[in-house]
Amino acid sequence: MFAGPPIGAVCPFAGQVDPVSGSPNTIWANAACASSGAVPGTKADAPLSHVEAQGWMLCDGRYLAAISYPELYAVLGGLYGERNAGRDLEFRIPDYRGLFLRGFDAGAGMDPDAKQRSDPTGNNVANVVGSLQCDAMQVHTHPYDVTTPAGISQQGNAAGTSISSKQTGSPETPARASSETRPKNIAVNYLIKFR
Repeated sequence: MFAGPPIGAVCPFAGQVDPVSGSPNTIWANAACASSGAVPGTKADAPLSHVEAQGWMLCDGRYLAAISYPELYAVLGGLYGERNAGRDLEFRIPDYRGLFLRGFDAGAGMDPDAKQRSDPTGNNVANVVGSLQCDAMQVHTHPYDVTTPAGISQQGNAAGTSISSKQTGSPETPARASSETRPKNIAVNYLIKFR
């Protein structure tokens, strides 16, 4: 018997999802790479999927009542944040809108900046599942040699030349530039299994 994905599983979904909160991501408010604010969303001329009826919801950072979603709360707890709303405890689900997901390093040494990741609430430094990392581009230069002829001598054209090493500057044909460093990408909705 196939049990299906476990509660808390996240998967990309190629369809349009309803409902969508449309609220800006505030988790990054304390980070150097804070959200630039809400960008008006548009809907393509395609059907809307009401995935919550199937036990999934959009990873949009909303708060949920722990008493209404006990199984998901048992998996996430207060990892992404929690608050008291009157008599009810609320917990936050992850907000993956507009972000790339990266496998948790778990000691593999593949994430060289793992010790500088922000915790899932964006308030502290922690290398844990759900931690955040700002965009970055690795510093790099490319050495090349410059040959300056000193003149012609009896020993040949190359006699008396000097060689000095230089680093590259801006390329003659600049790369595509934007406000972020990113690979080619396709937008999907990330969904989380809640029952």
